[in-house]
Amino acid sequence: MKAKILSLFAASLAIGFAACNNESESTTTTDTVSTGAVINDGATNTTVSSSQDNAALADTLRMNSDAGNYLDTKTGKAIKISMDPATGARYNTDTKEPVWRYVDRRTWWVYGGDNWDTVGTAKMNNNKIMYRGDNDSWKTYDDRWKNDDMKMQEDWKKKYGDTKIKIGKDGDMKIKDENGKVKYDAQTDKVKIDSSN
Repeated sequence: MKAKILSLFAASLAIGFAACNNESESTTTTDTVSTGAVINDGATNTTVSSSQDNAALADTLRMNSDAGNYLDTKTGKAIKISMDPATGARYNTDTKEPVWRYVDRRTWWVYGGDNWDTVGTAKMNNNKIMYRGDNDSWKTYDDRWKNDDMKMQEDWKKKYGDTKIKIGKDGDMKIKDENGKVKYDAQTDKVKIDSSN
């Protein structure tokens, strides 16, 4: 019940801000569903309650990535981000590596964390991406995010250790560990489990 009330409150608040902000150059789209948590991907606020809703958010990420709206926090260059609709995990479409955070070049906000909230602010300075740090000083990626990203990468490797995860360009997934294999077909939304190892 609290989740529904919070979702309705968040949607009302977003609509109120949009109505008061008609003359702004940026626009916010609000998609809501009856249950779940609000997720902010930098372009939309989406209330997520199922893998179908995650599929819609994955489409939004893909469209904004294709438009060049998301930047890699290390390089400042456009990055294509895909999302696993089953888990909500984001990954670099080209390298298949996890994405811990990204910059939306339309707002220069940095998104990341467990809920993909705003975690910082960026700017481009002489073709180099910089991040706001303490006392409004601007720092490089190495000074601002590198240690955090290395820790998240280590934690991710520990968590998934001997588990091999492959994600295809079409969203299909193959997961293999000592217990067997799991295949997920994104087009049919079917899961096949092979535990004959």
